[in-house]
Amino acid sequence: MNEVESAMLMLAGATLAFLGIAFAIWWSRRPRPVAAAPRAPRAPREIRLPKLSRKAVPEYEEVEISPSRLARIRRTDPPEMPDESGYEADSEPTAAVEPVIEPVEATLETMASEVAAEAHRMGNPDAEEVTLRLVPQIPPRDAISTNSWIGGRPHLPAGTNWPKIDDQPADFLAQINCADLPQHLWGGLGPRDGALAFFIHRRKYAVSVLHLHEPGLPVAPPFTLNDPEGWFAPYGRLGSGDLASYAVRAFPEWPVDLVAVHPGEADPRSESDPAEPGAALYDGGYDIADPAFHPFDWGSMTMMVTLLEQRLDRLTAEAMPPPGAAAEHVSEMEQRAAINREARTRAEEIIAIIRDSAARADFSAADATAVMAGLHAIRWAKAIRSVDPETGAEQVETIILPLTTHRADANLWVHDYQTILFDRAKHAWCANPDNLSAPARALFEPWWQALAEREMAAMGHQPFRHLIDYDEERDAVLLELPTSGLMSRIFGDRDNLVVTIDRANLAVGDFSKVRAQVSS
Repeated sequence: MNEVESAMLMLAGATLAFLGIAFAIWWSRRPRPVAAAPRAPRAPREIRLPKLSRKAVPEYEEVEISPSRLARIRRTDPPEMPDESGYEADSEPTAAVEPVIEPVEATLETMASEVAAEAHRMGNPDAEEVTLRLVPQIPPRDAISTNSWIGGRPHLPAGTNWPKIDDQPADFLAQINCADLPQHLWGGLGPRDGALAFFIHRRKYAVSVLHLHEPGLPVAPPFTLNDPEGWFAPYGRLGSGDLASYAVRAFPEWPVDLVAVHPGEADPRSESDPAEPGAALYDGGYDIADPAFHPFDWGSMTMMVTLLEQRLDRLTAEAMPPPGAAAEHVSEMEQRAAINREARTRAEEIIAIIRDSAARADFSAADATAVMAGLHAIRWAKAIRSVDPETGAEQVETIILPLTTHRADANLWVHDYQTILFDRAKHAWCANPDNLSAPARALFEPWWQALAEREMAAMGHQPFRHLIDYDEERDAVLLELPTSGLMSRIFGDRDNLVVTIDRANLAVGDFSKVRAQVSS
């Protein structure tokens, strides 16, 4: 008999005990009939029978049966009769004493506490503590070995309706294979068969958890992620602003390994800032002519040229010197404007060629290389202003860069392209890693690995941050999901979503009363 069966037997026993208490309360409070005084015996009647002689009915003496005699008839010891000489007769009848009975609510609360305590004891508190980390697979393995994942599509049994919360279709969060959970996770409580599927309301912190005994085929969400108040927020803040239209409106389906962490062991989770890898790239500068940044399909290619066409409007193509400007400065402004006019003309020619090719030709990596080489050959100019540290006077420097080069002080369009490429690449890679080239995987996989370490989900642990309503003895953490650009999710002000459950409910597999909070 396993722990869950023992918990069910214990709960059944507690239920029977409660019913017994309720019956005792009813029995003690039921109305009782008042005993009537004994009636005098009827006088014997004469019975006249025809043709018979009359006989007198004999009269019998009343015989008082003493307790000792009654005891001999019953073959028991006679009871001891109290001495009534020391008692005085009461002038009024004594009122019946009402038994003291605890309220039903208090009894139920006591029973629930006992069940929770027993569930905690059944969890084998002497066993070694273990928590779980949901480590994204990078690179992902074959689909057969993918049993747990975050985002994407749930695997629901055939005929199962998409879960709703408050009559609205819910967002899918994650699906965890229970057979892969460590034995001592949650103190040994909870299911070890089937899968747990987590869903959340599209705008509120209300969560539904389903225990799927036999997961089925993938089921796509019945809606598009277009709710501005929802949880969708891809890396680089693509969920809002003028780049929002370029984002892939879906949560990537990322397979995860369930890694047990025991006290004293290395934790795969990192406390470092998730923004650090991207910030280092932005500050250090790069060139998207590098094959690692090339478009990998027509979708990413047409996205690139659409963005470039928008950003060409930011090129300073006209010299507009301020009144009283020195001739030298006017000449530099005219030189920059001429360079940028030529850059715009040549870029527009490449954009037109790409759009024509996308409509009638298959995509190839060689074509992408040729396009990036053509863009790299185009130069644009920018004025960099600074202050002389000695004199305090303003200095103006003209820099001329390839159209494919990003500098922190000269950000025309390249970094925005790289941010959109990051989003599209992770979705394509989750579908099939071979969708990306070897140079692209060499760039993105270590980057995604660094993000995964900093945004790692967990189960069965103490919350990473403070929770208002959390009791270590009462609650178990079913799942904690941090805000993650990698998983395209945001909770609160970049906080963590924590799903908890009472240990007593976990012991009997009741997931109807889970709680969702945001830790800060």
